[in-house]
Amino acid sequence: MKEIVLITGESGSLAKLVKQKLSNKYQVKTLTRNKKKVDNKSIFYWNISEKYINESAINNCTHIIHLAGYPIINKWSKKNKQLMFESRIEGAKLLFSKCQEFNIKPKTFISASAIGYYGLESTGHKTEKSEKGNDWVAELVDSWEHSADNFKKLNCRVIKMRISLLISKETAFLKYNILSVKFGIGLILGDKNRKISWIHIDDAAKFIQNAIQKNNYSGTYNLATENNITEIDLIKILRKKYCSCALIINMPFIITKLLIGERSKIINTNYTVSIDKLKQNNFQWIYEKFDNIL
Repeated sequence: MKEIVLITGESGSLAKLVKQKLSNKYQVKTLTRNKKKVDNKSIFYWNISEKYINESAINNCTHIIHLAGYPIINKWSKKNKQLMFESRIEGAKLLFSKCQEFNIKPKTFISASAIGYYGLESTGHKTEKSEKGNDWVAELVDSWEHSADNFKKLNCRVIKMRISLLISKETAFLKYNILSVKFGIGLILGDKNRKISWIHIDDAAKFIQNAIQKNNYSGTYNLATENNITEIDLIKILRKKYCSCALIINMPFIITKLLIGERSKIINTNYTVSIDKLKQNNFQWIYEKFDNIL
């Protein structure tokens, strides 16, 4: 009989990919807030604010992958910040309380997290043991990780993924940069030498597969590659691939800040993260270099 994997964040691109990759070996169930998607076979309804999860979704669950999270790039209004918090932290707490209520003891709990833990205005090179930042995003991520740690009370192996910029040709960051270059403009926001830590979505999905299947995966991991890229190098790579005559325009960061406010800090981080712990687990990247994605 196949082990049961439960995934939250059903509509997200990473959740969809993980579901696809795990479906051959596991019975995969997903949770959604959209009642129209529910089939009560593989897709089940949950409502965090009402503290509801369909018991059939979590019953006999062996592994839980918590990827739900209201997008952090959305406007940072008071209401949206609450949604960002609720979907991540309260979502994890609800999963834990339902496991207790239904006497479910999963082997593995894998939670998304973010390198925002280190602070949006931080600098330098960060390991998993580096200090937490002091802005509200860092506080959000810290609470997110603490909510995942509740599962240790169930003797569950807990893995927390501090994900860097998640990349594929379909994700917004790369998609819109490619589109801009194709139309003849290579737009750089702020410092052209700002370093970007990134990981391809296929590698993030591969990490989750490994984390389920290999018991030596445990604790917190920075999910990134060794080959960080600067804003200017990114645009040069895209120009070479799509439009060599594209005009490079360096927009001062102050303009971005005026356009989208406080959340502009997300696209102005300038630190790198250590991947030594991934190497210690002998993780093999599918996409080690940015050029390979294209």
